[in-house]
Amino acid sequence: MTTSLTRRTFTAGLLGAALIAGAGLATPASAQSHQFKLSHHLAPGHLVDVASKRFAELVAEKTNGEITIEVFPSGQIAGLRQGAEAVQLGTVDFVWTDFGTLANWRPEYGFVSLPFLFQGDDHFAATFNGEVGQELREDVKANFGAEILGYGNAGFRVIATRDKPVNGPDDLKGVRIRVPEVPIFVSAFRSVGANPTPMAWGEVYTALQTGVIDAVENPAEGLAVGGMAEVTKYLSRTNHIMTDVNLLANGALMAGLTEAQQEAVRSAAATAVEEFNAATREASSKYWDQLAAKLEVVDTPDTAAFQKAMAPVWDEFIAAAGDAGKGWIEKVQAAAQP
Repeated sequence: MTTSLTRRTFTAGLLGAALIAGAGLATPASAQSHQFKLSHHLAPGHLVDVASKRFAELVAEKTNGEITIEVFPSGQIAGLRQGAEAVQLGTVDFVWTDFGTLANWRPEYGFVSLPFLFQGDDHFAATFNGEVGQELREDVKANFGAEILGYGNAGFRVIATRDKPVNGPDDLKGVRIRVPEVPIFVSAFRSVGANPTPMAWGEVYTALQTGVIDAVENPAEGLAVGGMAEVTKYLSRTNHIMTDVNLLANGALMAGLTEAQQEAVRSAAATAVEEFNAATREASSKYWDQLAAKLEVVDTPDTAAFQKAMAPVWDEFIAAAGDAGKGWIEKVQAAAQP
């Protein structure tokens, strides 16, 4: 794993490993009872939270109660970036994270968050349910010691603003917009002249309410469940970046389970993530309509202008990620071919 961890976080990792060992982590030849933690950064009631509880329910059912999983939403034990680091160290057992966050340690993984890379939900499914998904599983395991249990599509991102509507990229000049702690998001909004402000999701509502930031971008579900219609006035369907949110397990944890337990965990994850993706597709229009009932809507912004303005982000990404990053882009583009 090519990551730079501080002495403090490394010590925390050793402590977490010791705690897991002290809890009696099974060897592959035994079948002991385990209690594990699952962390995600989204609000209770979000579809990720629903999927997390469904996963825990199915794991308990399939292992006859040998494995129980407690779900911690809203970044209670780890935010987005901290959770991605914690699942590598083993201080968190399961986590939902995205490739843009993993790009903090492996820049080539930022390809998933490139603006306007994915053409739609079907393109996402064709990419991650095929050879690209399998290659990424192997790559992440080799680089991070973590196992991808499922690829989640959390929807395409839109923009909500406090003070003015967004019809095109010029409307974002100077706008302080919250973005996740992901380098490619920062680059994307700098390219249109905005002032991107990385911020934990739990801080966004208050930041909008008090005027610390002027705007937020997220899938419609995240905006609706997070109550952002209460602190913004305008909504624009830019669909600028597809949002992946993937369920990962600590690799040492998985290796320590019996084969039957491993299969139960993987099967439960496959079902929970598949249900999540289906629910996301169904809910996207519902949550958009909920927001549109409260906000002034720009339903057809100038997406071609956004795509042109954000095009330099691709060049910047390839310069940073090299042939590895370019290779992933080409594989995604190939997956879109009929």
